[in-house]
Amino acid sequence: MGAIAVEPAKLAIFLIFLIAFIVITRRMFSSGKPSYSSEYPPPSFPDARDGYGTSKQPAAIGSELPFPVSLPPVQQLPNGRYNRPNVLNYYFSNLDLKAGPGNPRSFCDQLFVEFEAPETGAVWTSEYTVATPFGLQDLLDQSGQNLGFEGTIVIVPRWDMAQILGTVLDDVMEKYADPDAKAADSRDHSRRYQG
Repeated sequence: MGAIAVEPAKLAIFLIFLIAFIVITRRMFSSGKPSYSSEYPPPSFPDARDGYGTSKQPAAIGSELPFPVSLPPVQQLPNGRYNRPNVLNYYFSNLDLKAGPGNPRSFCDQLFVEFEAPETGAVWTSEYTVATPFGLQDLLDQSGQNLGFEGTIVIVPRWDMAQILGTVLDDVMEKYADPDAKAADSRDHSRRYQG
């Protein structure tokens, strides 16, 4: 019988704690006062809708815009090669093609041009560093170090997408039509620096 008398006592204690817990939690959550100290207010989180529509739009890419350069049609040459690859897309690493840089005379960015070989359908992307003299100087001033670039560097006096793309494509077409031509035999008709 001693065991039966203990069970109602355990039940009574459990009920007292349950009722106390319910009363305390109702008072905590139903009061108009915050449960935190006024010295340390809770962090405020910005509403996601506050910035909606005002964030920066994604950068425009070349496949979304009219092509700014007049190119000859893709044609097969007598040697079986083609005169140029197809240009599928082009875009900058940071710059928007429509807006361009904040200062058209001072920028330095990576240009990516996606090509397709007409004879095989193979696709590749070439990377070019495109900069103005002032953009290079700004980059030198910001980094405080010497700069090293890999690949082709295109230096332009100011932002002009047609000029930039034209310079890149002239070089690509020259090399694509005759990849075996010796550098000594080929004439350079561009306005590249020859030091």
